[in-house]
Amino acid sequence: MTDATTIIERPADRFKAPERRPASTWGLVVVASPVPELVGQVVDAGRQPVVLGRIEVSGQSDTRMSRHHLTARLESRQPAGITVRDGAVHPDGDGWKKSANGTWIGDAELVDGAEAVLAHGATVLTGQTLWMAVRDPDPGLEDTMMVGVSSALGVARDELALVVAQTATRLKRGGQVTQALLVTGPRGTGKQVVAREAHRLLRKRMGADVPFRQVSAPSLADGTVAADLFGVVDRYATNVKGRPGYFQQADGGVLMLDEVGDTPTAEQAKLLNVLQERQVTPLGGTKPIAFNALIVSATNRDLVGMSESGGFRQDLIDRIGRFRVHLPPLDERPEDISFIARALARRHGYDKGLDWGVIEALLGLSWQGNVRELDMVIERAVALVEVAPHQELSDELIRRAHEGIQRPRADARKSSRRATVPRQAAARTGRQRPSRDELLEQLETSGWNKAEVARAFGKHPRQITRWMTYLEIERPMD
Repeated sequence: MTDATTIIERPADRFKAPERRPASTWGLVVVASPVPELVGQVVDAGRQPVVLGRIEVSGQSDTRMSRHHLTARLESRQPAGITVRDGAVHPDGDGWKKSANGTWIGDAELVDGAEAVLAHGATVLTGQTLWMAVRDPDPGLEDTMMVGVSSALGVARDELALVVAQTATRLKRGGQVTQALLVTGPRGTGKQVVAREAHRLLRKRMGADVPFRQVSAPSLADGTVAADLFGVVDRYATNVKGRPGYFQQADGGVLMLDEVGDTPTAEQAKLLNVLQERQVTPLGGTKPIAFNALIVSATNRDLVGMSESGGFRQDLIDRIGRFRVHLPPLDERPEDISFIARALARRHGYDKGLDWGVIEALLGLSWQGNVRELDMVIERAVALVEVAPHQELSDELIRRAHEGIQRPRADARKSSRRATVPRQAAARTGRQRPSRDELLEQLETSGWNKAEVARAFGKHPRQITRWMTYLEIERPMD
């Protein structure tokens, strides 16, 4: 834990993600910052207060953040969370001083000594740095495809590292690989990413390239696909040339069985036999051929429930699930959203980073399609940027992209994502919303500078964006 009233002004080499913590810890995680190196860093919240202030890394800092900006402590009463208050007691003996630019929770500014309790997933803005309260944060490793800070993702990374390490040891010693990893979770949560990460880790441990093959298990009933999976002997049928199947091709590497819960009942026994013996008999053949590969199976189905009703073999579950990873829905791990979004934006060619407004917009949406839906929105938003010169990714584009995928709109997050009502004093939310004409006039006069308009109305720039959305005002395309 950080010492009481410590000012976070440490050298960059000391501001690192902590090692894995014991259960039931709380931390404030940087989910957006003008200083890229700070994103993902965690400050532990303890019973004693900790003061967050501006920090400079590689010559960069959030200049809108005060040296003594925010005081936070672990909330000892219910509801559980992190209590935050604007300002801090200065070490120069001048007593409590508020920050220069205020501390914001949503549209409300904490003023007059107001405190608020941040529940898991709630955010607080200091300057241009957005923090999120996270229970049991697990930053994990920087070098991973499974990005995020949720405890669920940390458990998944640990299980994956264990099975890959054992697989690599067996392969290096020439032993038989019996490892099998079962990845469960709703559609779109990133199960294929786990398989790809297993391949990446195995390749790294082996110090050489290793094969990766993927097949859709429901298609095993199709003779052509079965031949692709198990292989076929030469002249098995007219004009058929012999070829190795995916099991043989994955020897020394990773084979992914996608949608394994939808494997036809008649084919489950055949699959079980192959996994038990680690041998495969090609179609038309009589001699089994051994293979040595890590089997990664993925499904969004309840295999245990299916086994109870006779839809899936229990012995096959035991065979494919020696190691297990579960990926919860994205809405249940909001702390991962900003990190996944950044990785997706880079993949789609946007390297400028995502500011706090974009992150708040993403956190304000419901992701029924999980990571797959988030990927669609990010790709669409990046496309909107690319067709409009001199435009950057913004919260407005995120909302437009989300509407464009034609899913039921859900702008409000679950109540557990929000801070509780401030205890000691009412938060200031600024003046009443202006008329459409009044706001449009201010925007046009300022050259569509939201920061300038916000100062005119005594509001935060993010509120200007929300007013524009409500009043259906869009900035003209250049």
